[in-house]
Amino acid sequence: MPDAFRYCFRFCCDPGFNDEIELPKLLSFCEEARVDDVMVFVNVEEINTGHIDEREQDTWLALLEHIKPLLDGRGITLSVNHWHSLMHADLGKHFRADQPFRAMVDPEGNAAELCVCPLDDAWRAYIARIYARYASLSPDTVWVEDDFRYHNHDPLHWGGCFCEEHMRRFSARAGEPLTREAFVAGLLAPGDPSPYRQIWLDECRAGLEGAASAIEQAVHAVDPAVKIGLMSSVPYVHSAEGRNWKALLAALSGAVNPPVSRIHLPAYQELVPWKYLQAFHMVSFVNRALLAPETLVYPELENYPYSRFSKSRTFTRFQLLSSLALNLSGMTIDLFDLNGRGIIEPDGYQQMLREVKPVLNAMNGSGAFRQPRKGVCVLIDERASYTVHTKDGARMEELYPEEVFWAGVLPAMGVPMYVGTAPEDAQGVCAVSGQYFRNLTTAQIETLFANNFVLLNGDALETLLSLGLGHLAGVQSAVWMRQNSGAYTFEQVTNGKVYTTVPNARASSVISGADALDVAYLPEAQRSEYSALFDSFRKRRAACEVVSQSRVLVYPFGRLGSPQEIPPMLMSDVRQEILQDVLAQSGCMTVPMIESSPNLAPYVFADGEADYLYLVNGALDAADGISLRLPVATGTYTLSVLPSRGEPRAFTIQAKNGRCVLPIQINSMESALITMRKLEQ
Repeated sequence: MPDAFRYCFRFCCDPGFNDEIELPKLLSFCEEARVDDVMVFVNVEEINTGHIDEREQDTWLALLEHIKPLLDGRGITLSVNHWHSLMHADLGKHFRADQPFRAMVDPEGNAAELCVCPLDDAWRAYIARIYARYASLSPDTVWVEDDFRYHNHDPLHWGGCFCEEHMRRFSARAGEPLTREAFVAGLLAPGDPSPYRQIWLDECRAGLEGAASAIEQAVHAVDPAVKIGLMSSVPYVHSAEGRNWKALLAALSGAVNPPVSRIHLPAYQELVPWKYLQAFHMVSFVNRALLAPETLVYPELENYPYSRFSKSRTFTRFQLLSSLALNLSGMTIDLFDLNGRGIIEPDGYQQMLREVKPVLNAMNGSGAFRQPRKGVCVLIDERASYTVHTKDGARMEELYPEEVFWAGVLPAMGVPMYVGTAPEDAQGVCAVSGQYFRNLTTAQIETLFANNFVLLNGDALETLLSLGLGHLAGVQSAVWMRQNSGAYTFEQVTNGKVYTTVPNARASSVISGADALDVAYLPEAQRSEYSALFDSFRKRRAACEVVSQSRVLVYPFGRLGSPQEIPPMLMSDVRQEILQDVLAQSGCMTVPMIESSPNLAPYVFADGEADYLYLVNGALDAADGISLRLPVATGTYTLSVLPSRGEPRAFTIQAKNGRCVLPIQINSMESALITMRKLEQ
């Protein structure tokens, strides 16, 4: 019976350097760590020689042929992790004399010396042949790395591709001859996107899907059962490349096999756990939502630049546990140098992996994470770069959408959320940031407001106003106030309620905060003000958090400066309590929220018979006596708890005044899977 959570160990061995030592160590490591699959690196990182030829590949094929029967005898599958397709970066190397590949060209006209244009027919034939030769070994999976992209190909400025062939295709789509300079200027022009924007995104998408199809056809002509996996980078960057994740993975998987994805976990080096979870929710969680449900997901847990100077065993374990909420098949695990040094047994990762494997199997095998997700729906659109308005029209990065703000905020504040890729995904409460509304028709926006309680940040409200739809939020106009300009310095509660045990509680709004909108509401709009912004002289300057029309929370902060960073000043206990109070009063929340306990991230899944509450503690403090704010005032619940450490337990709790306390403790970087069933009264 295969494990419910598979370990896919990425193994680097330099053929002829230390094979005799490393292969016995590999088998020992796999046995002790309970590894299910070994992904052998080929031509990787420090020992990469450029686009290898078949003679060089023969050396690697010989190594793979030697390793495979050793793994077969232990019930471990072999996969191949060929490290490059287009190539990550030049790194001082160049095409060989017998490699007539066309180089990638950046927006400024600079040509790479090793990074390839994905339209190049010679390269497509070459890479398809490389992968077909691996398929002759019948591995479980062959992996395409994340250099299969347009961005991030050093030393190019941003990336490519704007080569002559691409410019010819751009011109053909436009129906006019285009220079690179004119096309880039049009592509990035502020205001309503020009036709060049769609040309760029459509052509980018077609180019990668065409290259993916070439690899798929070559591999499956040799062995139809071999799966083809793809590593990802960051969703908002891929949006600027026109990527459609379902279509791209379908092009790789073919007609028979399931799609396979290696989602990026945004911590190559160890981070403070709450900071990691914030990035995880804004990157990995979003990426998972863009994939088909049946996708086999093995995120990339990477320890770079290697050794326990980069990442501890404890943090590695935390990444394994926290990733379960993605609905995984397992994890790809990269722990040791990619220079051929080999497995370093004294680091002790194998013992940690063995110890946590039963917990991962039990939690993943429960089926909880395959159930529908519940909570606040954070809305995104992977086609957002088609509609986003650039500010200056000067940089490719201006094409990156900023729609994931709420994904970083809500879980840290104890509010369950899930990511929706269409407005219909919202189930009562939704959260919108950035320029998301530009992706929708007027009718879709009106329906969204009619059917949901809506959370808006400042950028989303500005976009709504620009579309002439401010009345849906009861707003007439809004003007930006710059942070640190003296316009405001703190937010103060104004509704007479006591938050954080303090009357008229304040939350700072300077230094590490954000710009804020001074909002003018329509005279006829129903408003419930929760707080206002004040300056250093204690003078009220603007309304702050306001529920308008009984259906919209206006959270006026925005212009954040990064698609993946939450200004730290916005994360505070006052704002957490206001947010939860607003959601509770909305009457639209159908799942529990976690009170207090900063950075205790909740995820809720439901199958109609039970709610599955998965709690992950990203704080350095233990969470003890966890207070739940429930969607009903009273009730009796039976709970069964599967902790990441300790013994399972079961108990009954009674809700009073919409709250209950769980008699459990979750230590830092630990988790618990809780099954909640409400008893009939």
